[in-house]
Amino acid sequence: MNPETPRSTRRLVIGASIAAIIGSAAALVLSQGTAQSVFSARFLPHAYCYLNDRKLIALHFGSDLVIWLSYVAIALTLAYLVRLTRREIPYSWMFLAFGTFIIACGFTHFMEIVVLWKPLYWLAGDVKLITALASVVTALALPSLVPQIRGMVRAAHISEKRRVQLELANEELHRLSAHALTAQDEERRRIARELHDGVGQYLAAMKMSFDVAIAESFGHDGGSDALQDCRDLVDRCTKEIRTISHLLHPPLLEEMGLASAIPWYVTGFRERSGIEVQLDMPTDFDRLPPSVEVVLFRVLQESLTNIHRHSGSERASIRLQVDAGNAILTVRDRGKGFDSQAAQFTAGVGIAGMRERVRELGGVFQIQSQSGGTVVAVTIPLQRRPVECLSES
Repeated sequence: MNPETPRSTRRLVIGASIAAIIGSAAALVLSQGTAQSVFSARFLPHAYCYLNDRKLIALHFGSDLVIWLSYVAIALTLAYLVRLTRREIPYSWMFLAFGTFIIACGFTHFMEIVVLWKPLYWLAGDVKLITALASVVTALALPSLVPQIRGMVRAAHISEKRRVQLELANEELHRLSAHALTAQDEERRRIARELHDGVGQYLAAMKMSFDVAIAESFGHDGGSDALQDCRDLVDRCTKEIRTISHLLHPPLLEEMGLASAIPWYVTGFRERSGIEVQLDMPTDFDRLPPSVEVVLFRVLQESLTNIHRHSGSERASIRLQVDAGNAILTVRDRGKGFDSQAAQFTAGVGIAGMRERVRELGGVFQIQSQSGGTVVAVTIPLQRRPVECLSES
């Protein structure tokens, strides 16, 4: 009996069992149910009562045989189910009691087959008495379980309702995340243009003014050096603004696509970080859908940034493959790696952003990491299809 079964229910079942056993013993005593009388065959078999009609005998024999075999199969299936899921299914003992009742019912039909030719009516009666015992136990135990089972059904309905609500909230979160990423790209584009067209132009004008001032003040002690320093600072500031603008939103990505934007970015990354990057990509391929190009470039950008900040690797490799159906980007380093299992739950904004960008396009995002390095692999279909994003370690 399941230890989680309430004590009152268990007491009720035990009491019913004892009462049924006592009743069975009393019935056997009152009917002189000794071993000799149980197997007594001094009566006439049922076949005699059926006037040995073969069709009638076959009808009863076939029906009782099928019922007996079916009941035995059902009882064995219930026992096997309890064995496999004893800890998961509540009130598993009730399945066993019900199975006992079913198999006892089955043997009453088996005895109906026996007494067609062997009049063992005492034995058939004892089998029926055992069936009565099993039926009493089951009948007395079931009513007390109704309120508890009803509570479980209600709890299951509440859990299902919460699951549906969670799925709806998750879908809404994905929509908001996709909207936020789109808005982020638009804001980056706007800031990049303002830096280039606004601040960049002002700095260019300042540099021209310094050039004029230097020319006019040439020959005066000290003035030319000070103006030259200011001019150099403005020049450095102009280059930094241009770099920031291009990193926020590379103009080559819009104008020329990945074929030009990736080599440009990798070259700049080598110069800024000192990390040797090996690039393997087709020398010439057609433009991809704009959304795909943006996602692939952002994944590449974030992956290289993580390599520079966290991996400690001195080398990295990039491979871009484009075929008729998919674009596949793989970024690999030889750094210290990290716990990719824990990263599924503690990943920073960068990894989560990459995963969400790829998911929005119906792609597959994979990240594998160990002590020998990390591999980020992204596969994006060039024709949109409803594929869930996967994240494997």
